[in-house]
Amino acid sequence: MSRKFKLLLPVAAITAAFAAQSALAVTPEFHGYLRSGSGSNSQGGKEACFRIGTPAFGGVTGGSGRLGNECDTYGELAFDAGLGDNNGINFKLHTMVAFGTQQQGDWEQNTPSWRQAWVEASNVGSGALANATLWAGKRYYKRRDVHITDFFWLANTGPGAGIENIDLGFGKLSYALIRTGDQDWDQKGTDSYRPQVAKDGKKSISGHDFRLEGINANPGGTLDFGFNYIAKNTADGVSGKNGWGMTAVHNQNDMFGLGGFNNVVFQYAKDAANLDGSGKWWADSSLKYTGWRLFDHWVFEPKNSNWNGALFVGYGREKYGDAGYDRTFSVVARPIYHFTDAYSLAVEAGTTRVSPNKGDSYYLNKLTIAPQLAVGKGFWARPVLRAYATFASWDKAAGNPVCTGRDCGVGMSAFAGKTSGASYGVQMEAWW
Repeated sequence: MSRKFKLLLPVAAITAAFAAQSALAVTPEFHGYLRSGSGSNSQGGKEACFRIGTPAFGGVTGGSGRLGNECDTYGELAFDAGLGDNNGINFKLHTMVAFGTQQQGDWEQNTPSWRQAWVEASNVGSGALANATLWAGKRYYKRRDVHITDFFWLANTGPGAGIENIDLGFGKLSYALIRTGDQDWDQKGTDSYRPQVAKDGKKSISGHDFRLEGINANPGGTLDFGFNYIAKNTADGVSGKNGWGMTAVHNQNDMFGLGGFNNVVFQYAKDAANLDGSGKWWADSSLKYTGWRLFDHWVFEPKNSNWNGALFVGYGREKYGDAGYDRTFSVVARPIYHFTDAYSLAVEAGTTRVSPNKGDSYYLNKLTIAPQLAVGKGFWARPVLRAYATFASWDKAAGNPVCTGRDCGVGMSAFAGKTSGASYGVQMEAWW
């Protein structure tokens, strides 16, 4: 085979691939999220993050905000494609691969995670189903979050199927069945409510997720309701547990005439259900769990103003067994002043306080100052390049709440015995 012919082979293959896509009317789309940075801390070494445990809350709520408090490289790469239509029914493919590294050095091996792989068929009927969607696969199902704390308050994710946006006239109804089970590791917890589980695939749950959304409540305001029933599905004598949870949300646009939106959220969960709409696949028959939380999430973007920002205020309680409640209170604010369409200064201040059922109460305070260069003036404008200086303080009961790396997976012993610290560095954040 001649060298010239060998060089033509990959060109022919690429041409054939595009021709096949054209024949299938494929319309590819590329979306994603990335963040990465570097820095140091007041004790020397890598940039530090400050986190405490937060019963009834997750994400970086325990860090009193995420600005200047992320010590990893993390990304989500999503490839979607319209696959054509049949008599008005449109088919679309969604995929996503996620990855993260400790951000410890240059070459870091990483095992990516296949987070989404699902297909939807929209406009599947007439009447109430005229704008409904059928779907199946592995999915982030209707996730909702508080950006400034990286707190996903609805996060029923995993393999499943469902139907969305059935028009009832006064609101839209959706149902999803999400199936989850044993993870890729043995559970190492030693308490009676989360024992070690063998990786044999026998212990699993079915999450029945019902949503009723978009109910008109007031000018610019709507109500959403969610209910999830967790049904155990076990085999060969492996015990399980049922559970249920509910969510009520009031959404308000342009609150106080300041643009943006506001969410007031109440959530309750019992036994095998989690507050975020998912389920505890590891729950055994003896589990007794009760949790609830109430919070407000406000993003303000007034027109013709150099100011925008966000505010989070939350309180939650949860308990396992017959013990009393562990309680968390957190408030985080991030105002941003824009000098120009490109240059801005963000300030994020927060405090998180925890009162456990047993032991002393503990807290974490955090303040971050971050000059920024962004692609636009809006609160959500990305990409953004920022420098930051973060200052944190805590009490002795909080122990050593300092860490680094992916999900704070690397401890930092240099702060042991201290009750304050600082971190500084640079970070980029992008989504598209």
